[in-house]
Amino acid sequence: MSENVYAAVQRIAGRYCGNAANMWIGTPPSAEVVLRFLGFRRVGPKIATMATNILARDFKVPFSDYYSVDVSVDVHLRRVFTRLGLIPEDASVEQVVYRARALNPAFPGLMDLPAWEIGRKWCKPGNPNCAACYMLEGCPTGQRMVGDGPATR
Repeated sequence: MSENVYAAVQRIAGRYCGNAANMWIGTPPSAEVVLRFLGFRRVGPKIATMATNILARDFKVPFSDYYSVDVSVDVHLRRVFTRLGLIPEDASVEQVVYRARALNPAFPGLMDLPAWEIGRKWCKPGNPNCAACYMLEGCPTGQRMVGDGPATR
């Protein structure tokens, strides 16, 4: 890990004049920022889009568009999307990403944090609390669970 951090510091120093914020200066397209993160050692698409999403969502960094900010597929997002009936249980990472793109083409990553939070707080693997989840009304799994008892998926 120390080698990765050192390489990142070197990249920021050399390519971005010692200021990481230069990676997103001037309202660039979201794809450009994702691409810049991909230039760092050991950073793949999931981390690159997650970092870009955090910049946009939490730090309000303006981009000229947000359509290249995808969801970062993890167990929570996958479980929530599956239980909501958005994807099949055996969906590939690409299918999950493209479902998010189909649902919100302008900013697919906007669904990342809410789905993650739902998965962590209510939509747990073995004992979901569907009655407390704010997605209950639109969730076929939750609708079954509230009437039938604990989830099996």
